[in-house]
Amino acid sequence: MSTDSFSNPLDGSSQTDTEIGSGFAGHDELDRKITAGHADAIDVSTRLTSYFRETNRKHAMDITPKQVMDCLRQAGVKDWVLMGLHGYVGYLSTPRATQDVDVMVPYSQKDRAIRAISDQWPELEMTELSQIVKFKDAGDVDEEGRPKTVIDLMLPWGPIQKMILERHVLVDEKTGDRIPTIEAAIASKYAAVLSPYRELGRKSYDAGDLRQIIKSNHNQIDEQALQELTGLIWEHGANDILEFIECAVNDRPFRV
Repeated sequence: MSTDSFSNPLDGSSQTDTEIGSGFAGHDELDRKITAGHADAIDVSTRLTSYFRETNRKHAMDITPKQVMDCLRQAGVKDWVLMGLHGYVGYLSTPRATQDVDVMVPYSQKDRAIRAISDQWPELEMTELSQIVKFKDAGDVDEEGRPKTVIDLMLPWGPIQKMILERHVLVDEKTGDRIPTIEAAIASKYAAVLSPYRELGRKSYDAGDLRQIIKSNHNQIDEQALQELTGLIWEHGANDILEFIECAVNDRPFRV
């Protein structure tokens, strides 16, 4: 550790960087280490997003995860799973907010789900891609004037997505929400961290979330099931994920 000296412009005294940082010793240990669970965490996340839109995005539509899930249920869409932050937020020690709702549906339910969302929110602009259908809000635009996505309808385009839908969905007891298992959440974040197509800023969030999920739930992880999932991401994924778990549990940086 460096011990360079820094001058205090207020009184002319000097401190080393070690002394400056010493006041924060043990600070992180005071943070919450256990998870809130899906019901409480998604409530916190939803309220944070709604408050942000109310105060900073007055023209934006406030579409919540519950509204999207209710829409799919009422339309008879089956075998869906809540993905993205709302799907794994209950596994985090500190819930946070996000502005879009990600739901994955089987290809057999794609058309029904598109109709349901389009009928419920006809104002949304739809963009259909091979792996995802995006619904955007023209009342909420980014810095370049492009409408922001509020609903992502994800499709099981690869082996890991198919396995998640088939074998790694659980129903939350309090809310009835269909969410990914811990193993599916970890595998999804691991894939995002490794992806060469993911923006660097987003990958930083992914790495932080991955670390939180592992550290807060490592005693509940089924490593065999997790290795089966990550082995579908790339040939060394099954072994590589064990190193990620060890790094997270022991507060070491991920090797990416």
